[in-house]
Amino acid sequence: MEMIELATHWVLLITMISLAIVLLFCLLRAILGPRFTDRLIAVNLVGTKTIILICVVAMYIGEAYVVDVALIYALISFLAVVVLVNVYKSAYNKQRAERSVKEEA
Repeated sequence: MEMIELATHWVLLITMISLAIVLLFCLLRAILGPRFTDRLIAVNLVGTKTIILICVVAMYIGEAYVVDVALIYALISFLAVVVLVNVYKSAYNKQRAERSVKEEA
């Protein structure tokens, strides 16, 4: 039984390290992304990877209440992406309206 616990410990540890590295790359894409859509997808990925990381940490420390934190973070992450899309959409529509006014003049 001790061998299984040791293997589980190492698998979860390697998973957490791998997720942290992938999270850093997604954060880098969110900062350096050439287009807004790249940044938006990267922010969404950062939220998703963070939720997965919180769940893996919950398994690692053996506390089930940490999964509730992941669920709350998922709701906040979803709302953040929806707000970002609405801000982008309104800015795009405003810019488009300004262009059409300039073309008519």
